[in-house]
Amino acid sequence: MYSPTRRTFIRQAACAALGASGLVGTILDLRKLSAATYPVAGDYKALVCVFLYGGNDSNNVIIPHDAAGYAAYAAARSVLAIPQSSLLPIILPVDDGRDFGFHPKLPELQSLFNQGKLAMVANVGTLVAPITKSEYLSGGAAVPPELFSHSDQSVQWQTSAPNEVRIG
Repeated sequence: MYSPTRRTFIRQAACAALGASGLVGTILDLRKLSAATYPVAGDYKALVCVFLYGGNDSNNVIIPHDAAGYAAYAAARSVLAIPQSSLLPIILPVDDGRDFGFHPKLPELQSLFNQGKLAMVANVGTLVAPITKSEYLSGGAAVPPELFSHSDQSVQWQTSAPNEVRIG
């Protein structure tokens, strides 16, 4: 009966590992080649969600540019308001009398939006329905659990489950 030595076993294991890595590389190359042979759809679209862990002041990303909208924005934002003259105008798909602009540091987003390659979803959150401060304080409104807990709200966003959030 054949009984390999430790040295022989290590040499054969090393050869097998090298051979397997070459095989895996070849399989990956074949998958890439196979994917490259499929026709590319000209109307491909992707949903890209960017989760910043609270690092975005969305009120200063897309800003009202029309006179009435900007006046309300500037009154609410006070010293944080971006000067109206520095906003990057955007072309809206529907003319409803409102105008908006991107923050001056976001020309790439402005370009993508104006080309019809970017859309924004504004005024969203984990609330079940819009509520007022008095409705919240009186307890008469349905709200997600732990409404003012940043970590709980983050979990709710990532799981899409605003009610009965479970961890683990």
